[in-house]
Amino acid sequence: MIIDFHTHAFPDALAPKATAGLRKAVRSCGLGFEDVMYGDGTADGLIKLMDGAGVDISVLLPVATKPGQAEGINKWAQTLDRERIIPFAAVYPDENILRTLESLAEQGYKGIKLHGEFQNFDADEPRMIELYRRCGELGLIAVLHAGVDCTFWQNVRVTPERMANVFDKVSGTKFVLAHMGGVMCEDRAAELLAGAEGLWVDTAYSAGRFSPEKMRMLIEAFGTDRVLLASDIPWNDPRDNIKLVRDCGLSEEDTDRILFGNACKLLGIDPGDKLLQKT
Repeated sequence: MIIDFHTHAFPDALAPKATAGLRKAVRSCGLGFEDVMYGDGTADGLIKLMDGAGVDISVLLPVATKPGQAEGINKWAQTLDRERIIPFAAVYPDENILRTLESLAEQGYKGIKLHGEFQNFDADEPRMIELYRRCGELGLIAVLHAGVDCTFWQNVRVTPERMANVFDKVSGTKFVLAHMGGVMCEDRAAELLAGAEGLWVDTAYSAGRFSPEKMRMLIEAFGTDRVLLASDIPWNDPRDNIKLVRDCGLSEEDTDRILFGNACKLLGIDPGDKLLQKT
């Protein structure tokens, strides 16, 4: 079994415009990232990439970029193949967010996706502390984009330092920091955050950026029980991220933890049963 904990897709009509805009942002930021995309940004394209890589289940992480957008995104995500795709909820951290979280928990969502740059928040703002605490009370996993984003690269909103402040104030909430703790600040994240209660990191967008030796160093810093296999489709092909993890020279047991075991525990999935109940 393989679980990809970090993927993206867009409705068919929106996918060409969305992917073109994202590629343009990568080219214009001047940080040296490649603008190559895998698949066409649609849900069908996501499934094809999963099949090509032998991925059984993917977690879809939709991002609401403005108030009022999340409901439509979530309705669309609910129409996807629920035996293959687990959609986390799109949310926007506005004045209604606490009531929204309660509704999402009632609907059976396992978690939410937050993105400081697109949603105009710093990770350790008081209003976000309240949001994280409520997630913990409701059993919702909070997945955060961490580190640099090409669209807003001058102002990083979710940094290791800010997340250290968060972990000083919040307990009982399960966090997943994407991109091994933060794009272009992975080492600092490992230094400040390794061992934090309730913290997992994912391998999204790591293929092509890290050698197996560097990846192993980061995995061992955070702990093999706290790392989740992830691709960041359409930015990486999951085959490359799977290969990167397997090339790290970890034990078979630790490799399996990263490829599926940790995700199963976090999501409450029986690894022997690939058929998920629809929420």
